[in-house]
Amino acid sequence: MTDSRRYVATIGFFDGVHNGHRYLIRQVCDEALSRGLASLVVTFPEHPRSVLVPSSRVSLLSLPDEKRERLLSAGVDRVAMMSFTHELGRLSPFEFMDMLRDDYGVEVLVVGYDHHFGHGSQYGFEDYRAYGEHHGIDVVKALELSDMRCSSTAVREALERGDVDSASRMLGYNYTLTGRVVRGFHLGTGLGFPTANVEADGRKLVPANGVYAVLADGHPAMLNIGVRPTMDNGSAVSVEAHIFDFSGDLYGKSMTLTFLKRLRDEIRFPDTQSLRGQLMDDERYCRRFFGR
Repeated sequence: MTDSRRYVATIGFFDGVHNGHRYLIRQVCDEALSRGLASLVVTFPEHPRSVLVPSSRVSLLSLPDEKRERLLSAGVDRVAMMSFTHELGRLSPFEFMDMLRDDYGVEVLVVGYDHHFGHGSQYGFEDYRAYGEHHGIDVVKALELSDMRCSSTAVREALERGDVDSASRMLGYNYTLTGRVVRGFHLGTGLGFPTANVEADGRKLVPANGVYAVLADGHPAMLNIGVRPTMDNGSAVSVEAHIFDFSGDLYGKSMTLTFLKRLRDEIRFPDTQSLRGQLMDDERYCRRFFGR
């Protein structure tokens, strides 16, 4: 280990780095400050379940770089990204604790109030604490965030039904989706609503089909996620942003969409004129929402 610091650490996947995660991290940082140690979060770039059971693909709330940035912004001194493998998944909690001590300089391990780690679900906090006591690691149990029950699973479920308001409350920030602008069918242009077609990273969760008020790289916009049923374009889902009062060539550039409000479901209209009328209504709503 090239880093000579000694650490108070916690371990987990921390997908989305939501309010509950940040409450745990604050406890890690406070514990580190009180003991004169540095703070460390050990996490993984890939979801453990996706590695152990490849058929159970988990859509991510945060890609590895996004997660690292959010963990560091929460105040932790160091983030260690540990690739999750089948060999790692077979380690007992006690072998894992030895590795944290020997390879990462961990002196204190803060365990989430309902968290288990390592192979063997029969072990719990008292087992971790007793083992640590005999092997040089102080194991501390974290407090639960009492005023809001949130989890990465609950955030995913909210986004999958398009409830970006609930997702934002649990995350403590507005959900984002980043992708490259690619060429589409130019159907929006024909309707008077030119769009940027955003190709999102396939690992990340795309919220439910529908129309949203978003920021596109900070610019007010309305967004459609869906299959464009009025146009009979098949089943491929597209993510298309109409940016208000904007002109310019965005093809090939990266764009970040920040979800603020869901307006409605994606609907099949009897004809393109009806669709255009609804888009005009959507634009009026969004402009009022943005105060424009």
